[in-house]
Amino acid sequence: MATTATIAAAIAAKNRPTIPSGFPTRAPGRASRPTPLVFPDDEYDDDPILREAASRPRRSSTVSADSDSEDSPHSPVLSALDSSAALILVHDENDNANDHFEFSDDETGEDDDIVSPVFEIRRTSIPALPSLSILLYLLSPYLKLGTLNVLGSAEGVPLKHSLPALFGLAIMSAFSRQLWYLLARYLKKADIMEVFCDAFAKARGKERQRRIIRTTVKVCTAIVNALLAIVYLHESANSLLPLLSDSIFARIFIGMLFSVLILYLSTAQSLASKRVLWASWLSILSFLVWYSCVIYAHAKGKLPHEGGWFSTQPSSWQAIFMIAFAFTTTSTLPLYASLKSGTNKLISTAKTPRSRSFRILSLLSTFLATALILPLVIFAAKPNIPASRDIPPSSQAVPKFPKPSSPEGIRIALASLSSATLLLAVPQAILTVPAIPLRLGLGRTGNVPRTLTSLLIIFLATLLSFIRSSFIAHLFTPLNIALVVFTLLSTYFLPAFLHISVHFFKRPLAIVIPRTPLLQTSSSNGNGASPNGDPGPSSVSGLASGALGETQRGMPDELLQRKERALQKKQFKKRIVWDVGAWVQVWLCAAGVVVGFSLLWSS
Repeated sequence: MATTATIAAAIAAKNRPTIPSGFPTRAPGRASRPTPLVFPDDEYDDDPILREAASRPRRSSTVSADSDSEDSPHSPVLSALDSSAALILVHDENDNANDHFEFSDDETGEDDDIVSPVFEIRRTSIPALPSLSILLYLLSPYLKLGTLNVLGSAEGVPLKHSLPALFGLAIMSAFSRQLWYLLARYLKKADIMEVFCDAFAKARGKERQRRIIRTTVKVCTAIVNALLAIVYLHESANSLLPLLSDSIFARIFIGMLFSVLILYLSTAQSLASKRVLWASWLSILSFLVWYSCVIYAHAKGKLPHEGGWFSTQPSSWQAIFMIAFAFTTTSTLPLYASLKSGTNKLISTAKTPRSRSFRILSLLSTFLATALILPLVIFAAKPNIPASRDIPPSSQAVPKFPKPSSPEGIRIALASLSSATLLLAVPQAILTVPAIPLRLGLGRTGNVPRTLTSLLIIFLATLLSFIRSSFIAHLFTPLNIALVVFTLLSTYFLPAFLHISVHFFKRPLAIVIPRTPLLQTSSSNGNGASPNGDPGPSSVSGLASGALGETQRGMPDELLQRKERALQKKQFKKRIVWDVGAWVQVWLCAAGVVVGFSLLWSS
């Protein structure tokens, strides 16, 4: 048997093709590994250890077959280049497997527009929208009820009080949107229900808590959006009805007309519908026309006197709360998911254009809103008051069709345009109402149909807006207060509170660099022989590079640790800014709640 094995080995050695000197040998049937990449040395100018490691000579391609084999997990060349081999992302062991959103993580956090196969959005409440539509829906909440009432609420308030409030609240609103964006990227979820579940009920065995959290978030979101729709329609009717005759038929006709229009727009599938987009653009256009009329009336000294939204006597605190209400926003996370789902159509590692950056769109919308509200604050602080402003015009002095440039014509134009602005914003509020869960019995659950929810909201809004009753008139005072409180808390307090809960009271995600054992490889054999025992042509080079391989084996862990420390230090500096800002915003919200309730108690 030994003789037969010896003869077979001799025949195999004779038939083996001759490999020229200088070429690497490899095991039969194995594909050759591509040439290692050579990194430029200028990448490590700031780190002497990295520069020293990069300047060391790379291992030659004439190493022995066993050291160049793909089966060698601790090859110095492979481990030096493939830094991710020893880099492990450790998740919480109780991580939920049913994540609806997965986003790519870039180390620097400088750009959120890298699209990769890791980025996956399985389901969004808003379909994919282009950048211009995202900007429209980010800007639209800023130019609604709060902005329309800034003139009356901040009238006579000194600029030393109103201007700091304007810029400070604009920064807080943009900061809150950025916190939502950072939470979505950190938790890899762009749904507010899943963010709450990840923050407060992530561990296994908490299915009941997660179900309660999802139901609570859905109900609260539905209440806020329904209140927005009802109050928008009520204020739209209050602006327009005083211009018409005090007849019950006029109220019925206007109420039916408004209801049919809202019903037609609200039966769209989502915010991506063309009719909803056109309605939102028309709402912005009507606001810009109203804005132009305000500028013209102030320049001519014909700006009509309007009382505050809550009271007829303006004050500094009322002006601050109205500016804060003007900068409230909704649907930040759904819009971010919509923008990202549109980016996910083309899988690429290239950066998308800046026009598809959510942060840039958010900052641009906040900047445009601040630029538009600033003149209103100045006009309110320094009104160009006509001499006859406090003298109400008599019915005989006012013509039936007043001139557009007359004070009465300007008043009619402002009221009509503000009514159109709020009316066209009602469908957007209705379409963002989530599906309400409903228990069907026998352990089954379902959702209330969206059409039924829309019909119910439209019916309540029409009933409360066009029926004259002292009870309904007094009912809207607590409804308005509840709307302001809910929107202020959801805009300024909630993202800061979630940021603090996630980053201060939970175990963070960590990148762990394990200590890989230095396994003995065949390239470091004393004789430098190949796996089959035959000395190959590259045995001399394998012996020569053995000492170099032993030295380089310890380098990857050290390099990864240096890179990880540098990354953590860089991210820590950024985290300080966001953490301090979140705590400051929470305390400011707490102070605002105390001041608000004290004002309500004193009034």
